[in-house]
Amino acid sequence: MNRYIISLLAANRVGIMAAITTAMDELGANLQETSIAVIQDFFSIVIAADFPDQRDPTLIQEHIEGICNAYNVEVCVKDPEVDVPTILLPTESDKYLLAISGKNQAGILRKISSQLGQDGVDILDLSATSAEDGQTFEMMIKIAVPKTLDIMDLQNEMENICGHLDISVDFISESDSAIISSQSQTRMFKL
Repeated sequence: MNRYIISLLAANRVGIMAAITTAMDELGANLQETSIAVIQDFFSIVIAADFPDQRDPTLIQEHIEGICNAYNVEVCVKDPEVDVPTILLPTESDKYLLAISGKNQAGILRKISSQLGQDGVDILDLSATSAEDGQTFEMMIKIAVPKTLDIMDLQNEMENICGHLDISVDFISESDSAIISSQSQTRMFKL
């Protein structure tokens, strides 16, 4: 069996998941992990699945696109043996949740993610929403911080960036309960 990572994007429609899983079943795939999001009425899914050895990425992509043709699905297939991820091992990092909120303005995520990237911090999950009027936002970012990085230095850097943008940032450590509530959603992050 060969493992592939597949991402799909389409306007959300009833039956799209059934079409995707039908295509996968016809290919003999065994799903290992999946994550779905619907944002602004667009459906996005990332799937890790094992396929029989004779299934190559091109065949997988073409078959899923054919079965899902009525849904106008964009399909991308990656081989993790070719596109090797570089991630921090659990023994090399500590997990935190950043809870960020305040006035909505362009460039916030760029500034925060740029600093995190410079510090070697891995972004594991992110959820953000704007208020209905678009004036304020709430964002939760799950991160893996290298054990070699002083967490107080990182916290000071984030507070400095957020302070200049007139937004707040809170660090929640792995040992704390991580249930974050907002006006539009409640989301639990497993740290």
